[in-house]
Amino acid sequence: MIILHIVLLSFFILDKVSMSHRRGNATSTELERTKRSFYCHPGYFVCNSTNICVEQRFICDEYQDCEDGSDEWNCTDLNKDKYYNMLFQKRPDEDRDKMTFKDCKINYTATICQCSGKSLFCENRMLKIVPVNLPRNTKELDLSGNDLKVVNHFNFTSLNLLEILIFNNAGVSELGKKVFHKFLSLRYLYLNGNQLHTIQNGTFLGSSTLRFLYLSYNPIQRLPVGSFLGLGNLEVLFLRHCLLTTIPQNIFKPLKNLKSLCLDENKIESFPNGVFSYLTKLETLSLSRNNLKSIDAKVLEGLWKLNTLYLTSNSLTELKPQNFGNLTSLLTLDLQDNEIHTIDVKAFELLGKLNSLNLKDNTLRHIHAECFVPVKNLQYIYFSSFYSCSLVRHVRVCEPNGDGISSFSHLLDSVVLRVCVWLVAGAACIANASVMVGRALLKETNSVHSFYIKNLSIADFLMSLYLFLIAGHDVAFRGKYIRHDVNWRHSWQCTLAGMLSTLSSEASIFIMTIITADRYMSIVYPLMLRRRTMLFAGTCITASWTAAVIIALLPALNLGYFGDEFYGNNGVCLPLQIHDPFSKGWEYSMLIFCGLNSAAFGFITYAYITMFITISRSKLGLRSSQQHQDRAIAKRFAFIVGTDLICWVPIIIIKFLSISGVRISSQLYAWVAVFMLPINSALNPVLYTLTTQLFKQQLARIVYTWRAGGGGVRVECTPALQELSGISMTSAPRHHHGRWSSSKGNSASLTTSDVRSFQ
Repeated sequence: MIILHIVLLSFFILDKVSMSHRRGNATSTELERTKRSFYCHPGYFVCNSTNICVEQRFICDEYQDCEDGSDEWNCTDLNKDKYYNMLFQKRPDEDRDKMTFKDCKINYTATICQCSGKSLFCENRMLKIVPVNLPRNTKELDLSGNDLKVVNHFNFTSLNLLEILIFNNAGVSELGKKVFHKFLSLRYLYLNGNQLHTIQNGTFLGSSTLRFLYLSYNPIQRLPVGSFLGLGNLEVLFLRHCLLTTIPQNIFKPLKNLKSLCLDENKIESFPNGVFSYLTKLETLSLSRNNLKSIDAKVLEGLWKLNTLYLTSNSLTELKPQNFGNLTSLLTLDLQDNEIHTIDVKAFELLGKLNSLNLKDNTLRHIHAECFVPVKNLQYIYFSSFYSCSLVRHVRVCEPNGDGISSFSHLLDSVVLRVCVWLVAGAACIANASVMVGRALLKETNSVHSFYIKNLSIADFLMSLYLFLIAGHDVAFRGKYIRHDVNWRHSWQCTLAGMLSTLSSEASIFIMTIITADRYMSIVYPLMLRRRTMLFAGTCITASWTAAVIIALLPALNLGYFGDEFYGNNGVCLPLQIHDPFSKGWEYSMLIFCGLNSAAFGFITYAYITMFITISRSKLGLRSSQQHQDRAIAKRFAFIVGTDLICWVPIIIIKFLSISGVRISSQLYAWVAVFMLPINSALNPVLYTLTTQLFKQQLARIVYTWRAGGGGVRVECTPALQELSGISMTSAPRHHHGRWSSSKGNSASLTTSDVRSFQ
């Protein structure tokens, strides 16, 4: 283990060193030019004070490539930050518990509300009506958490100086006409989380001073055309998480000074043409989490000053020519989590000032680099897959830079992964080939068990072929992977690699399960040993290979259900679907990697625990050798179950977590996919053959014969040879007529070869 840690640490250091040398590759051939008109090739960006070009993938990677560090400047998308700060503002009472209350500066002596300065806090007092006779110079009034039902204008006294009025979660189900007209200085009105089903015509007449209106989290289903009359100076309107399905044509006509409008999390499927045409000063429009299937340029007419448009989590399927109209001031466009598969080359044609574009979590299939040519000021763009960044080489910041496994330059981005793939492939190839050749040449008494082990080695040998195929293409694509990515992932070679990995892993699991079942029956039900014939073994193995071939072949048959990227969803062609857990065929992947493999591992664990208990209770051999025998068997069982646990349980857990919505680290995903999954194929030959006493005894016999100058001369197994093989006469388990006997007459009886095969 210490050696393994040293090796991995060396790989880690090597990886860091290689990353430090990458900067030299980002220098243009025109480095000697001194003028600031210095030209960088596409995909490279000049440093602020030197004539050094830095490749796009090294911009904003938390490592300074430019001497002045300018490649790490402007890495934060301020447009998005501004939007999220607006969307997730603090609740008015968020810091109330931490607030130090001031002396009351208004004439208020009642105890029903708490006074601090010129603020009255009457929240959670079980009030049925608004308190009367409140001081006229009150500036803030909080009535949240009560049960006020209906609120009318006659419920209030003339609070001429009131600026903030809070009715959050106050049970309000109806607002009367001109209800707030007495508040001549009111600027902030919070009505979140009530039971309002509609806003009546004229509700806000006389509320011309109001600037911020929050109506979110109400079951509002209908808004009459005159709902917002009287709000000519309103700047911010929030209608999040309501039940709106339609918006009337002229409902926003009174809101001539509105700057921010949030209609998130409603059930709106479409908007009438020109519905926003009166909002000529609108800067931020958020329509996220609705049911919009399309967006038309006529809907967005008149939004000359709009700089932020959010259409996240809708059902948009394509972007047509000039889909967003003449939004000449638009800086941020967020289209994340839609169903967009096609983008017309003229979709962004009139968005000349666009600075930030989010296209993550879309099924982009028909998209070309020409789509992004008109948006020359684009500085930030976001995709789900790093290879899409090849379409926007002129954009300074493109995310993601990789998927943990591959990057722009390399199929296997990490040096550690590259080295590990070759090491595991070589180890799996040599170890499994040795087992197949060795068991073919050596004579064994337990032919059924040997037949199983040979097939297990064949299955694991296929994994080494898969790894060599991936490693070879990594070398072929080194430094230019992004140019080959799409063709590679959709090629027959990638499909073959995916089939090999699936065939190997599933056949290996099936055969390990058969081996475990065979051992289980031998130990727990020894009287059934007569059923262990080669015919029965051949039938089991044939069924296992047939099932594994069908599982691996089905996704390659173009059935439609699997799409065209089941194996090609990543550069190493593994169908784990961790980063896109609900892509086509995800149920199939879930069934195989979580359902079938979990059941097999569960049985293997149960069977080995039961076998160990049975062997321990049988008290095999002499008392002096019993503890040594038990320790040897327990150690081997622990290794078998432990390696299965280390190799397969992380994959099963990560798969379940990804389906549950947990975001999996790309680095963890890379190690699981490229190292943990294949390593079991290199360990199986060691566990099932190379470290067993029988194999070591046969190997010792060959070595002894060779040293004796036998050249084919048979040598009997003398005490000296047994000592050489690691089996001493005093510690060997005793048996009677080829059977292990129990001192207490237990019904379990084990063959010598059965027990020795575990050691």
